[in-house]
Amino acid sequence: MKLSEFSGLLLVNKPSGMTSHDVVQKVRNILGIREVGHSGTLDPIAEGLMILLIGQGTKLSQYILQGNKKYRAQILLGTQTDTFDITGKILGEKNVDQTFEQIKTHALTMTGEFEWPVPIFSAVKIDGKKLYEYARETDESKKVSITCPTKLMKFWDLDIQDLGPSEIQVSMSCSKGSYVRTWISELGSALGCGATMKGLTRTGSEPYELSQAISLEDLAKFSADFESANKSEDQQPMELLPAFVSLREAMPWMMLMRVSGQDEQLLKNGQISQKLKSALIREYRPGKGDWVQVHTFDNQLLAILGLQEQGFQIRRVFH
Repeated sequence: MKLSEFSGLLLVNKPSGMTSHDVVQKVRNILGIREVGHSGTLDPIAEGLMILLIGQGTKLSQYILQGNKKYRAQILLGTQTDTFDITGKILGEKNVDQTFEQIKTHALTMTGEFEWPVPIFSAVKIDGKKLYEYARETDESKKVSITCPTKLMKFWDLDIQDLGPSEIQVSMSCSKGSYVRTWISELGSALGCGATMKGLTRTGSEPYELSQAISLEDLAKFSADFESANKSEDQQPMELLPAFVSLREAMPWMMLMRVSGQDEQLLKNGQISQKLKSALIREYRPGKGDWVQVHTFDNQLLAILGLQEQGFQIRRVFH
């Protein structure tokens, strides 16, 4: 097959300094395909794992977004900025009086669930406008006072390392939609000296790891080599690189059922057969999630079904 015909996920190691949109555009050019999206942005300052959605994989966005994340953050203590990272305006600077062991002990207590405001420099919308657009408004006549909404954030598996004077590194896991910048700002407030994010690396997005991802440079080289060496239409990129994840393997956490014959044909036409409805009722287990992926017996993703009040309904069909 050609890379432009691939549908699924592509795990990319985003470099710092690029926007998520830049990465998407770069991959579009490399693969020669317009249907490229992503399952969650990374700030330009951040680097690490980005899950891109390729071809019909763009239909998976809301399902891929559900997983927990893992990060490694470099933290500058004694400095407070308006963006909670070093790209922002400095609001205050203080000496750091605590020892590393004291800082580590306190940081390790900041695990669990917290109801914290989202950063003003974020893409959360109020009245149809993103918070960072309010924060960056320069026209005095258009400026309005905004209260950032709060959000439940969860952090665990903290590991703290000393990087030198006034600088530490924290590795952590967090729930979907949690802001590492907010955790860092709250740590600075608790220590009384302020803190800001100096660097951030996404090391995991459940169930995928940064070690599986490919750099943009290596992707360009792989693309050129694959196209020139591809003599067989059966050659699949996911057989050569873990960075390519097929549609059928993209959601290992989701309940799976297989169909054939009339059940398969009806699903392709947007209908659920009575036989499949009965099977879903028998197999569904509460607490295991409200989504079911349906595969053909030759292991191709056919559809995603969602549980509604009136029973299972078709949410996505794949061709």
